[in-house]
Amino acid sequence: MTPVKKNKKPRRKKVLKTKFSMKSYWAPTPNKIRKIGDSLLGVFSVTSMSSMIMDNKPLAITSLIVGVVGKVLTNFFSEEPIYIQEGEAQSD
Repeated sequence: MTPVKKNKKPRRKKVLKTKFSMKSYWAPTPNKIRKIGDSLLGVFSVTSMSSMIMDNKPLAITSLIVGVVGKVLTNFFSEEPIYIQEGEAQSD
């Protein structure tokens, strides 16, 4: 006698999709996006500081604002899980 195979349920695969929305502000920020935001803030802070030393006030203010706004915008990104059937194409 050969064993009878049971019908297996199709497996679901968990995929994380990055999303940008106002509701995502308090959700955890994905690591890749957080690194980009921290880099923006660091680069523009150094640029702003060196512009202040060279007495270039408009460039200092502009670079400081761009760095802070860039960092704040990263808080609006989050990842939400999407479940797809194995073997099914992922749709964007």
